[in-house]
Amino acid sequence: MSAQQLVQEVEHLFSLPDVAIRLNELIEQPDTSTQDLVNVVQLDANIAATVLRLANSAWYGLPSRVDTISRAITLIGLQALRDLVLSTSVITTFKGISSEFVDMMDFWDNSVTAGVVARNLAQRCGIRSTERMFLAGLLHKIGRLVFYTARPLQYRQVLADKDMGEAAVLEAERQVFGFTYAELGGALLRAWRVPAALDEMVANQLDPLNAPNYARESAIVHMARDMAFHMAPDLKARYQLGEFNLNFDEAVWTSLEQPREILAEIMQVSLIQSFELLEIVNPKGASVA
Repeated sequence: MSAQQLVQEVEHLFSLPDVAIRLNELIEQPDTSTQDLVNVVQLDANIAATVLRLANSAWYGLPSRVDTISRAITLIGLQALRDLVLSTSVITTFKGISSEFVDMMDFWDNSVTAGVVARNLAQRCGIRSTERMFLAGLLHKIGRLVFYTARPLQYRQVLADKDMGEAAVLEAERQVFGFTYAELGGALLRAWRVPAALDEMVANQLDPLNAPNYARESAIVHMARDMAFHMAPDLKARYQLGEFNLNFDEAVWTSLEQPREILAEIMQVSLIQSFELLEIVNPKGASVA
């Protein structure tokens, strides 16, 4: 079975809410008005509240409170709206996964952190679509959630090697399923018809230098994946600048042509931003470590 076949088998379990699908369609249309977007956002109370929460957050720092959806959308912009709705929808879609496999609070902490790191690193690399990079980082591990839910018995075989580290888990995924969580995540995103290139960045995160398209963007996701792992919830409370043992592919980092000292800077900035954003998109489950 291929990753695409597994997604087709379980797609009904992991479909995006109608509000997210409709908003994505509207944002792609050049003649969409703010009121069109408001009409859709108001259909989902959770998404509407999240939009208002973002507009009133420290990210924008306005002196007066934003109390209407229309003003909030005008303030945050279409790309941020798309990111926010997709983030909130994905978190909702994958609620209820067994703690046997993952602590979902930690999972979303890691995912949001990877998204923030990817966006900040993309800015330093001169990539224009930094919001798209946030989504790629946020969704980089979504294939694991499909494995946990759709193939729990087989994934227990994979986790038998978890104490040997991530490389052993990846090899076990290949042996048990024939593909990794990265390929599975890319297949799910293709089925969701998310913005172009996201599926390829997620699918190629483990081997970005051989990506047929978007190699530079895939390299950023590769870096963000490892950097976020080393900013895990249990580390965040005591994280300080200094030496840290990152495990990314050195050839991938070289391909980005950036000075190594920016890594610590990006991790420090992303640390603060990820706390703030997690409180917005997942307030009940946000880590307080």
